[in-house]
Amino acid sequence: MPAGNFIDQVQAESQAAEDFGRRHLPLQFSGRLDQAVAELVAYAEQGGAARRFAIGNMLWSMAPEASLRLHRSADALQPEQPEILFELALHYTRKDDCGAALPLWTRLRASPIGIADTATYVAAYCYLALGDLRGAAAIVRDSNVDSRHVGAEKMSYEVFGGPSELSRFGQDYRQASRGDRAALERLLARSFDWHGDWWNAAPQASAQDAAIALARAQWSPQQRERQEWDCLWPKLRDREQGLGYDDLERCRVIVGNHPYPASSALGRVALGRAAARATQPPDFVALLARHGDTLRERARSESGDLEALRVLAYLQQNAADAAGLAESDELGWKRYRDERFALSRIRHAEPAPDTVPDPAYRAMLAQAAQDFPHAPLYPMLEAVYRAGDGDLPAADVARILQAETRTLDLSIRSGGLRSHSQLKALYRHLDAMLEKEGAKPGG
Repeated sequence: MPAGNFIDQVQAESQAAEDFGRRHLPLQFSGRLDQAVAELVAYAEQGGAARRFAIGNMLWSMAPEASLRLHRSADALQPEQPEILFELALHYTRKDDCGAALPLWTRLRASPIGIADTATYVAAYCYLALGDLRGAAAIVRDSNVDSRHVGAEKMSYEVFGGPSELSRFGQDYRQASRGDRAALERLLARSFDWHGDWWNAAPQASAQDAAIALARAQWSPQQRERQEWDCLWPKLRDREQGLGYDDLERCRVIVGNHPYPASSALGRVALGRAAARATQPPDFVALLARHGDTLRERARSESGDLEALRVLAYLQQNAADAAGLAESDELGWKRYRDERFALSRIRHAEPAPDTVPDPAYRAMLAQAAQDFPHAPLYPMLEAVYRAGDGDLPAADVARILQAETRTLDLSIRSGGLRSHSQLKALYRHLDAMLEKEGAKPGG
């Protein structure tokens, strides 16, 4: 089938699929995402390649395996359609199955449409993964990614950003419905911190309403959790109203001599909102002195409380409590397996410039690299220390590039927004090192 005809069919099916999908929105925020997905898949399988392709695209983030099955079935019905091959290449790259992805990227590169500029880095990732460093460098060098870098950065998130917020919300909702208090706290917190890409996190209205309805169903009107959430809810739900320290005083939480909220999720959301709106920062030393023990007890409890630990570390950071922050970072890293705490621990322990790191710090780097293999900072620091005043070998650069493609973390470390800036710089270095190493005798 000519490409134009297929695209026209996909556009028509996409509109019909969106109309069908809208009827399933209530399922998505009530712990019944699986049901919504199953009904969408059944609808897709009643149609041909275009419908399966369109529904597969809809399910890309919320149900990756169902999306892959639909794209595979679309390919079986209509082989060699470039748009389908592209989606399959993205699927296999996301699954780290570069053995399956690379032949598709190679075919696309040789086809009339080529590899989309926005997919430059994710395609090059598979060349790196399978040891073709020159092939990866050539894809980046030959692309026009600079003019489409925002799309390329978004593509990195779509492929490597992990489970969607909606699927995580659905899992937490089901667990919270069965009485899991930690899941309920995660559910409430996530509804106020919903990530759509690398840069944007904001409240999600449908998630907020579903989360608070479930919490109210589980907490009696006499419970402190319910009373505190109900008191602050109008201001929290309506961002235009704003929430300040006076609201915390009115609801008798956090400020002055008032206790920390019974719900740790409420504490983090309310304190963060009030501090962001205030003209003056809060007295972090006083807040830490007032609530530190409560937060520490919750974080170290048998059931655990990540939201409490996040606030404790936030207060310690801003109160210049280096020893306390190191303890919290260790707890967040080793018990909660949260990379944000490992990153903080590494950064605060990092030796001064031009200082040789001691064995304890090198061991810490090695442990972080083992625990978080997709983070680029740890292999980069280890490679830099190993290289000393010399250049980073191409093999080390390739390893760092793979991790940076998945996270774009190094661009933040360099003082900017998460972007492709460090990817471009690393690929330039890779090009230079490949040329230099190839020029060596026997190279």
